[in-house]
Amino acid sequence: MSKEEILKKIQKLLAMSTANGASENEAMMAAQKVQELLKEHNLSLGDIKDNEQIEPINQDTFDVERDIWKSWIRATTAKLYFCTTYTTNRMNEKYQRVKCVTFVGRESNRAVAKSMCDYFINAVERMADKEFENVPGSKSDINRMKHNFKQGCASSLSDRIRKKYNEINGPDIYSGLDNPNGLPILYKNEETSNRNWLAKQGIKLRSSNSNVRIKDRVAFGRGKEKGNDIGLDTQINANRGRYLTA
Repeated sequence: MSKEEILKKIQKLLAMSTANGASENEAMMAAQKVQELLKEHNLSLGDIKDNEQIEPINQDTFDVERDIWKSWIRATTAKLYFCTTYTTNRMNEKYQRVKCVTFVGRESNRAVAKSMCDYFINAVERMADKEFENVPGSKSDINRMKHNFKQGCASSLSDRIRKKYNEINGPDIYSGLDNPNGLPILYKNEETSNRNWLAKQGIKLRSSNSNVRIKDRVAFGRGKEKGNDIGLDTQINANRGRYLTA
């Protein structure tokens, strides 16, 4: 397949967005295929000639729970799938403060990142429920241990996601034409595009240092061990939004 044929195939896949009538599942599958082709042929979106086929940068905002361990998963997962996230607060109709998370990136990337975050968070929740299914104790003791277990599990999972990102995005692979990984070029371009879009909106991101209190280190440690059992490589089956561990 010639380079022109590859570029045309990528352009066709990029056009498969929900805005153009594709289902969410079709858009996510197309986005993953684009990533595979870019990696395989060492290309970036900057190589696509028809700029109208490239989805514009935009954002989606969702109300979320205040569990910090979920924030760890969202931040690392979004970055792995070409998105940038930030959190804010809003007042709901009952004048209660609600935490929000915003995903910034291209539409198909936002859809994949959000679905993968949901997949990982649900996996941690299910693992914690199973771990404490038959553990004796008061409801408050079980909830405390379960919360620390989830923190440990999310910590381990986030470290693995971050390691996967670093493996294909090392500091020394941007220079030269012989780029063995392919994807890092795309990561660099997409991260820059997301940051430039945020700057145009007048949004300046800052890092936050949240102190995490571990009240049960045994439960936290066991959660870290269990976090290694969650599959990072997933595939989408025919049912929309359902992910299976590979």
